[in-house]
This record gives sequence, C-alpha cells and structure tokens, in this order.
Amino acid sequence: MSFTEEKYLPVNPFSDEYWKAELKAYGLRKSRFHVEHVSVDWFKIHGRCDDYLNVNMRFDDTPLPRLCIDGQLWMSLTPMEIQSAAVAIHRSKGHVLCGGLGLGYFALRAAAKPEVTMVTVFENEPLVIEWFQRMFKGRPELAKIKMVEGDMHKTCKGYEADFAYVDIYPDLLCDGTFKDVRYYRKRNKIKRYMFWGYERVVLGLMANKMLKYGSLLLGSDLLSYFRHWQRTPMGDKESDGTLANYYRDQDCPPRDLLLGGRRVMTDFPM
Repeated sequence: MSFTEEKYLPVNPFSDEYWKAELKAYGLRKSRFHVEHVSVDWFKIHGRCDDYLNVNMRFDDTPLPRLCIDGQLWMSLTPMEIQSAAVAIHRSKGHVLCGGLGLGYFALRAAAKPEVTMVTVFENEPLVIEWFQRMFKGRPELAKIKMVEGDMHKTCKGYEADFAYVDIYPDLLCDGTFKDVRYYRKRNKIKRYMFWGYERVVLGLMANKMLKYGSLLLGSDLLSYFRHWQRTPMGDKESDGTLANYYRDQDCPPRDLLLGGRRVMTDFPM
C-alpha cells in the first residue's frame, strides 16, 4: 500500500467524544506519584486550554494526569495532546520506534493495535519508566513494549522499523527537531517518520502557500485529519464557527522553521 492510499481517519480526533474515549482506553487509575524530581498528579481544565491547531477555552470536570520533571510540565493528557497523537497512532504498524515515554499514552495506544508487532520506547528518565511499569502492570499491551533507557541520541542506532514517532522535546517544534529527522534516519532503517508538531508544520506551509498538498506524499489520512478540524464546531454553538475559524497567524510556526520542515519533508515521504 502506498502512502497516498492510506485510509481516512475513521473518527474525528477533534471531538470531545474522541478525547474522552481515548482517556478511557488509556486507562490510568487516579493516584499520585512523587519520587525525587518526577511527579504525576491530576488536574481539571478551567479556562484557557488550546487545541492542537487553534486557540480554545474549556471548562471540564474530567480529571487529567500530568507529568512534571524538575518542576517543569512535561506532558498532560489534554485534548491538545490527544489530537496531536491521532495521526501517528493511525499510522503505526509493524515495529514502531517511540522517542520519549511521557505518560505512556502513545506507546500504549500504538501497542494496542493488532497490526503493531512491537513498540520500542527510548526514555532518558528511569523514574518515568519505573512509574509507567508500576501503573500499567498487567496490561496486555506491555508484552509488545520494549524499554530502552538512556539518551535516545546515543541508544537509537541500528534499528529497523516500519514507523517512528519522536517526541523527546520539552516544547512544540524545538530547535533540533528537523536535525533529528536526518540524524535518526541516517542511523536506522525507518520506513516512515513523524515528529511532534508535524501536522502544524504542514498546515503552516499550506496556509502560507509554501506547499501544495499534492506535492508531497502526505497521505489521505492527513487530508481527512485537516477536514475533521475544518468541520468541527467550536463549543456547543454552530454560530461560533468551526475550530479552523480560530486558527491565528501567530499560531503558525515562523517562516524559517517552516522552510526547515519543508526541506526534511521533501527528502523523504513523511
């Protein structure tokens, strides 16, 4: 199957129904963890809480987990996090490389797919691995998940993989994201590679007319991802428009970053 023949996303990843269904499938029981400089606690959304591609406000009583390392927020399972992983989970098959464990959401959801045979996770923080293995002990997905502890730049070498999803960055589209695309592909045989923020780069390129959709082998799944976003109402009122109406110029990555993204994307079908 070629990349352009991939099926559309079967569900709308921007709906609250999808977000809450994914939280349920993730299945973390509510508890606290605080060992040395790593902590996992719970919070509720009351106010500014953006979606992956647009600004948003939310008020919801659903308890959500968040991971902090050295007092810095590293990951939380807000709608933005769930939306940003939807395409990567959809594309996962065969042997999957996962850069960064975080709360373990991507690793668990990818491993739950029948077409995924193994998920190799590269994680630098041993306490995060300890927390994950303790909290999800007994889950059948763990039989497919292999942990590699240490700096991914040193440990990820010589692997053959059908798909890689790299999110080892404290912020969205950090410096080094695009260098890593070439770095990891050069040292491993990876058929398809995605990084956290990939969809935002594609959207920014198209919004600035720096890319025609058909010029890259981006896949029908990504096209349907953007269509879901364009059609999803903002809030409960249709009169408020769709999520796409709340995409702002300042949400678009800067031009130099877009150019860097376009260069690595044209090197290899992503």
